[in-house]
Amino acid sequence: MSMRLGHRPGEVIDRGREFTFTWNGEEYPAYGGDTIISALAACGERIFSRSFKYHRPRGLLSASFLDPGCMVQVDDEPNVRGAHRRVEPGMVVSPQGVWPSLEYDVKSANGAFGRFLSAGFYYKTFIKPRRLWPVYRRMLRRFSAGGRVSASTAQGYFDKRYAHPDVLVAGGGPAGMAAAVAAGRAGAQVLLVEEEYELGGHLRWGDEAELAALHALREEVAGTPGIEVMTNSVVNGRYDDNWVAVMQRNLPHVEERLVKARAKTLVVAPGLIERPYVFEGNDTPGVILSTAARRLINLYAVKPGERAVVFSANESGEAAAEDLRRSGVEVARVVDARRGDDIVRVRGGKGVRTVECADGAEIECDLLVTAVGWTAPTSLINMAGDRPVYNERAARFFSSHLPDDVLTCGGIAGDGSLDELLAHARATGGEAARRAAKTARRLRSGIPRASEVREPETPPAEIPELPLYEHPALFRGKTHGIVDYSEDVTSKDLVAAEKEGYDSIELVKRYTTVTMGPAQGKLESVNAVAIMAETGGRTIEETGTTV
Repeated sequence: MSMRLGHRPGEVIDRGREFTFTWNGEEYPAYGGDTIISALAACGERIFSRSFKYHRPRGLLSASFLDPGCMVQVDDEPNVRGAHRRVEPGMVVSPQGVWPSLEYDVKSANGAFGRFLSAGFYYKTFIKPRRLWPVYRRMLRRFSAGGRVSASTAQGYFDKRYAHPDVLVAGGGPAGMAAAVAAGRAGAQVLLVEEEYELGGHLRWGDEAELAALHALREEVAGTPGIEVMTNSVVNGRYDDNWVAVMQRNLPHVEERLVKARAKTLVVAPGLIERPYVFEGNDTPGVILSTAARRLINLYAVKPGERAVVFSANESGEAAAEDLRRSGVEVARVVDARRGDDIVRVRGGKGVRTVECADGAEIECDLLVTAVGWTAPTSLINMAGDRPVYNERAARFFSSHLPDDVLTCGGIAGDGSLDELLAHARATGGEAARRAAKTARRLRSGIPRASEVREPETPPAEIPELPLYEHPALFRGKTHGIVDYSEDVTSKDLVAAEKEGYDSIELVKRYTTVTMGPAQGKLESVNAVAIMAETGGRTIEETGTTV
């Protein structure tokens, strides 16, 4: 484990449980609590997949469930999110869709024909002569991005469950935890759902004070009656009358469970997703997000590189630079976007070799860390009928109008210090419990009872307003690069689509397939909207979003 660091205060690995697994035909060591990718990164591996269309080498980007370059085959299970799935003893992991090998993939020759594989090329080719379609089909199948499933593989067991919580909190970061505790203390039955394996959100890879706050919040959740916690689970969708679908994973006796929850009140607390930056070479292995660097260092004790450039527009970039220095990484330069500095391109095929800055400087390094802004994952509030609106000051989208049975807290609602965010979340949780009790009274009023007792109704809670911090609007540099890492859609593709008359973001989505990959737009949608706005001479608000 050449890149493994010493003990970190917030690490999730179990150094007392060391074992081996197989990657790409070779054995690698790992610790309990490692993900597939963190274990490989600890051994110095940088390339984990090849891209969908051009078969360019891809490394980790976000080091999270959404990481587009970390889709792998595990035993007979395809399309496993390797930056999320925890590695197990004896696990056999292999790259997908490469030939003859991950290191030397013949299909990377597609890159030489990139000019002919532009946006919508599949609509314009393989049409005539029609009699050759069977040949085209066999050829195209060889370029499919997914893994493989054996017909003889025994299928796992899947089941479902019905739940009727008063309050369902989608997101187990600090705001979601605080909202759940407040709702529980108000007498509500609460279901708290978190995508990661542990509660805590960004506090998990934070400093000493943040780790202390995390410990206190976890104790509050554990000590509050009426809260059921589901980790390694995800809220898939919100439907009429708060019918909420939850996919619960890694139960001891089933592969996955679909929980059909009818919640009286839904609290959406998904946190914020760090947004990549679009520039030439931005998909080169070694270009990672600041949150990915901090996850690797503080959760998995992995050194991300040897010499780094940090491109920063916010506190997350500064914190990442400090974490890098403490972990022994030489920080060659911090390029500060707030002072007008910029990144032009990265050079390097299978790994970062140099970073070119806007002032002409070329810096030799093996790591570029970017911290350019945040995306609020609005899918659940979209499903509740909301249409997000863009705020120029904060450079991200917020909700505009929510039904009474849906509330938001955390980064999707605003900014602020940890104390301000927790105060807002606690007030939101209390109000969610009040609205759930009101719904329960309404439902009971239709049931005949021997004695009608009018139940008192508590007044609405005062939810403090969160501030909005000013943030530079950074989406694309002076050069073109990858927008959708899952689908190999570039900013050039979006510009070409607009010139062909596709000036609606919804049409561009379908024509270019941008935001249609495994990340489903959570990483790339705002960049796509911003580039379309820039190309069409419109504002981001006028361009709108896909829903």
